[in-house]
Amino acid sequence: MRFLSVLYAGGVAASLCLTSFSQMADQSSPAQAQPAPTAQAPANSSSTQQLKLEDLPPDPHTPTAEEEAAQAVARQRAQVMRLASSMANWGPKASSPGINLTMKETAREKGAAGTLITYQLAATGFAPGTRLTLLRWPLNSGVLAVMNGIVIDASGTAVCGAQAAATNRPVAPNADAGKTAADAQAAAQSATPAVAPCTKTIQVNAPVEITTAAAKGEAIRAALVAEDKKGGAAASVIPFPVTGESNGCKLQVLLGSKDAELVLIEGSGFKADTSFTLGAETFGQKASLGAKPDAQGNFVAAMTPFVQGHDSGDTVVYYQSGACTPTVSFHWGKGSYKVE
Repeated sequence: MRFLSVLYAGGVAASLCLTSFSQMADQSSPAQAQPAPTAQAPANSSSTQQLKLEDLPPDPHTPTAEEEAAQAVARQRAQVMRLASSMANWGPKASSPGINLTMKETAREKGAAGTLITYQLAATGFAPGTRLTLLRWPLNSGVLAVMNGIVIDASGTAVCGAQAAATNRPVAPNADAGKTAADAQAAAQSATPAVAPCTKTIQVNAPVEITTAAAKGEAIRAALVAEDKKGGAAASVIPFPVTGESNGCKLQVLLGSKDAELVLIEGSGFKADTSFTLGAETFGQKASLGAKPDAQGNFVAAMTPFVQGHDSGDTVVYYQSGACTPTVSFHWGKGSYKVE
């Protein structure tokens, strides 16, 4: 069972934090790089000493099988950390300053394929007439561009604009999840097909809606990004929360991937305790969740709950202190992902 701390007191680990949409726009005019200084040869060639065989550099080291395995684990850990950090910060922290996106549930209907939930998007802060692209980030996928030609009407609702042009490019399904939606959009290759305008699927001035099913603990993530890449906002909702509360302290489990191969543990409402225990238990194995609440009483940690010898199971996450003792449990493993 492995645990990865994503957020620490004061916010996101600096090396993993998301670049905001506004920062993405600022990067369009980078400062010119200065050439690196070059080494100068000795002025007096007679001062150069004769090269001896024992002075030659050693042959390049060939990694052993154990070293290669350790390097693979390190790379995997870095990838998981980037993915977890991106998910944890998808929302206001990844949005341009002054721009906000919300997702409002308008319908929920139980069907044979699960509960279908419909959301409408509303935004503030975009300049009037700004044409936007809708992005989605499903589990086990990269950020995807869904449609463009979207505008915000006078009421703040995202609607399909007239004469939408298919000028943007989609984000490849395997795009680096460690980037923001704007980063992923800008990195798409020009050879890929254009993103379809919203008029292909909905009428002009009709509200932009997202209809989807979800499993317990699954976040529905969306973003609106200006087609000129100069601003955007992200938001997420959790239709079926997995939570545990005690005396105002709350633990929440978020799926980082299907079958809970990766999960995020969010904490909120925690006071400054001088002594506390934050951990998880699976099949009798206990381990510390290496995170602590920040000044606002919040934390996020990532974990991969799989235990050697088991392909499925249940994990209990717990926080114990004199102030509160919340616990929350979740099921993981092959076939555990099921929409509600």
